[in-house]
Amino acid sequence: MQQPNCFNYCAKIGASVKGLKIGVPAEFFGDGIDVEVKASVMAAIKEYESMGCEIVSVSLPSLKYAVAAYYLISSAEASSNLSRYDGIKYGFRSENGETYNEIIKNTRDEGFGAEVKRRILLGTYALSSGYYDAYYKKAVLIRQKIKEEYKEIFSKCDVIITPTAPFTAFQIGELENDPVKMYLADICTITVNIAGLPAISTTCGYDKNNLPIGMSIVGKPFDEETIIGVADAFEKGFARKEVTL
Repeated sequence: MQQPNCFNYCAKIGASVKGLKIGVPAEFFGDGIDVEVKASVMAAIKEYESMGCEIVSVSLPSLKYAVAAYYLISSAEASSNLSRYDGIKYGFRSENGETYNEIIKNTRDEGFGAEVKRRILLGTYALSSGYYDAYYKKAVLIRQKIKEEYKEIFSKCDVIITPTAPFTAFQIGELENDPVKMYLADICTITVNIAGLPAISTTCGYDKNNLPIGMSIVGKPFDEETIIGVADAFEKGFARKEVTL
């Protein structure tokens, strides 16, 4: 697909969404999605239906592999890209160390946080001899499969609506010692990153603790103006309801 010469992101703000086809992938509303999140997003979808949108049931079977594929690919990229930060050419340099090797070791130890180190280690492992085919290569194949599934979905609809996250915000530092659970919190958004699609998140409700619930509107490649227009159509009605409550 060719990239357009120019963008007018505001072109569809205020436009009617009547006749628009909205895809709803069943996999995004299954196990692991908080009941309140699911209810709020489904209520928003009903609101779009009342505006004249057509709701289309679609499927993204590879969603179950998305977290593993995404973190293998992103960690491999982190390992490759961050290897240049040695404290010699540019960037932070440790003041500790007498030799070249000590300076590099201390620079990388002091300059990178725990999560960055975790990703570098995972990425280096995935790219190492003997493991490249078993991990990184398979993750790339999953990425291609997800792209193909999205292409099939968009042959039937104009946009897709999913939850932005499986649950509402957790406390700062709450999942610090459980990186796997933190990674799983990205399940609703990482396929968009993998497939290179535009998406916008907007509030569609609040949970029992008055924390905002987000829904994600995903569009076709380079179709930002549609998702912005679709979000705007909902936000105007949602804002009016908040004012009257």
